[in-house]
Amino acid sequence: MKILIFGATGFIGKELISHLQKQFSINVISRDYQKAKNLFLNSTNIIKWDYEDINQLSEILCDIDVVINLAGENIASKLWTKNQKQKIISSRLKIGRLITEAIAKAKKRPKLLMQSSAIGYYGYMTPDKCDESSSNGKGFLAEVTSQWEKSTEGVVKLGVKRVIIRTGVVLGNSGGMFPQIVKPIKLFLGTNLGNGKNIISWIHIKDEINAIEYLINHTEAKGIYNLVAPKPVSSMQLNHAVGKNLKRPIWLRIPRFLILLLLGEMGKELLLSSQLVIPHKLQQEGFVFRYNDIDDAVKSLIKEKAV
Repeated sequence: MKILIFGATGFIGKELISHLQKQFSINVISRDYQKAKNLFLNSTNIIKWDYEDINQLSEILCDIDVVINLAGENIASKLWTKNQKQKIISSRLKIGRLITEAIAKAKKRPKLLMQSSAIGYYGYMTPDKCDESSSNGKGFLAEVTSQWEKSTEGVVKLGVKRVIIRTGVVLGNSGGMFPQIVKPIKLFLGTNLGNGKNIISWIHIKDEINAIEYLINHTEAKGIYNLVAPKPVSSMQLNHAVGKNLKRPIWLRIPRFLILLLLGEMGKELLLSSQLVIPHKLQQEGFVFRYNDIDDAVKSLIKEKAV
């Protein structure tokens, strides 16, 4: 099976390729050929594309079975100025529309398009438990994810199966939130943000990758899937799980008003969000999580880092 990945150089993309290349033929689309080549060495076929030439992409897709679209500007890399928010949206919509147009022109179409999304779709504050049937929420990220998902919905009418993965907070050592939590706790500067009661719907990086692999191989899979562990925790519980494994106290607190004063909308939606999301479809269809419990997940990551 031949797989083409967009957004391969990100946190999840790098981990995904490392895992999938053991059993599939992996192809990566990149504007920066040399950077991708240096990152993946000779284990992956790197294809240089300018993110403009539809005909070239259509030709590439004729030889592909599965397309995985992870591409998009990092939502946490810079402050959410007006320009940065537009960049976050446009970077996602552009590639989604280009993929859809290229598939429409391809003489032979892929069997599956896996479209990345996030649980931000349900809003930054979910008053009730959310599963895949829950409606679109409120906030900037809810708007972004809704548009992101719609950018590739046209492939379904072209006969291509589409799977949408709404991912929660991914815990891993090579990127994302986890290293940012661990570093200050190691330095005895463990801090709770706000009152620490906000709910985090998390997933261990290995379960994230295994779930994606499962959805590729599971021929009945289609539609929306929440990629989160079955047991969400409060941000305070996550911090204390890290502190417990590092044998460090969590004794500082940054008040909510200060986070909002410094970061505004970005702080509200990224640092203070409370999202209670469950992986109903994955569990219903038989996927088995390796890490259900936050203590086990944190312990495994800290042990891995120490090796």
